[in-house]
Amino acid sequence: MNMTFFPWREKPLRTVWKVGRSDRESFVVGTAHFSPRSFRKQLTALVAGAEAVLFEGPLDRESMAEVARYGSRGEGTPSVYDAIDPAVVREINRQLADRSQAATTAGVYRDLLCRTAPGFLEEHARGVRPWMAFFTTWSAFLNYKHSMDVEAFHIARELGKEIGYLETIPDQLEALDGIPFERIVQYLNRFQHWGAHRDRFEKVFIEGELRNYLSITGEFPTRCESIIGRRDPIFFAGIRASAEKRRTAAFVGVGHLPGILRRFVDAGYHVSQEMP
Repeated sequence: MNMTFFPWREKPLRTVWKVGRSDRESFVVGTAHFSPRSFRKQLTALVAGAEAVLFEGPLDRESMAEVARYGSRGEGTPSVYDAIDPAVVREINRQLADRSQAATTAGVYRDLLCRTAPGFLEEHARGVRPWMAFFTTWSAFLNYKHSMDVEAFHIARELGKEIGYLETIPDQLEALDGIPFERIVQYLNRFQHWGAHRDRFEKVFIEGELRNYLSITGEFPTRCESIIGRRDPIFFAGIRASAEKRRTAAFVGVGHLPGILRRFVDAGYHVSQEMP
C-alpha cells in the first residue's frame, strides 16, 4: 500500500478561500483533479451552502467522453512516444505494466480509455495528442480513484444546484493543445522524480500551503501560459460575476488560486482562507 495515502485520510480540506464584499460571501475551492481519497463531506457542505456552483468546464460523462475522443486523435501532432528517451520508455513500461487497464484521467474515465497492451507507452502515448499521452501516464502513475471536481459536480447535481461553467469544452481543448510539447517531453523524461514530486504536492495540498504551491510545481507541464496565464483572468471574471449576484462556490484547479485570489484582492474583496 502507498503510505502517502495516510496523510490524505487524516487531513481536512484546507484549500478553501472565502471571498466577499459587503454582506455577501462566496467560496473559491482549489481542487486536486486527481485524489487518493474522497472529500465528500466537506464538498457537500460547500455546495449545500451555495446558490450557484461553478466549475472550470462541463464534467458530465458525455463532455468528458468528447475530451477523451479528441485527445485520442493525434494526427498532425508531434509524437510524445518518439521523443521520450528510450531508457525512460522502458522504465515507465516496467513500473506501469499492471496499470494499462487503469490508465485514465481519473476514475471517471476508466472505461473510456482502458485497453490491454504489451507496453504501457506503446498503448497510451502513440497516436494521441501530447497532453493525452502525458495525463494518461500521470494518472496511471498516481493510481488515484477520485477527482474532487467530478465529485463536487455530482453533489451539485444531486442537490439540484444551479451549475455554471467558466469555459466551454472547445476552450478547454484549445488550452490543452497549447501546453508546450517540450515541457511534456521534459517532464516525462524526469519520470524518476515523479514520486518525489507527488509527495511534495500532497504535503502542500493537504496543509493548504498555497504560498509554496507554485514553487514546487514549476516543472509540471500545465504550469504554462496556455493553462494558467490565459485562463486565470477568465476564471476570475466568471466567478466574480456570479458572486456579485448570489452566494457562489467555485471549484478550480489549485494552480489557479494564486492568480484568481490576487485579482479578488485587487478588486477590493475581503479574501481569507477557511481553516476547518
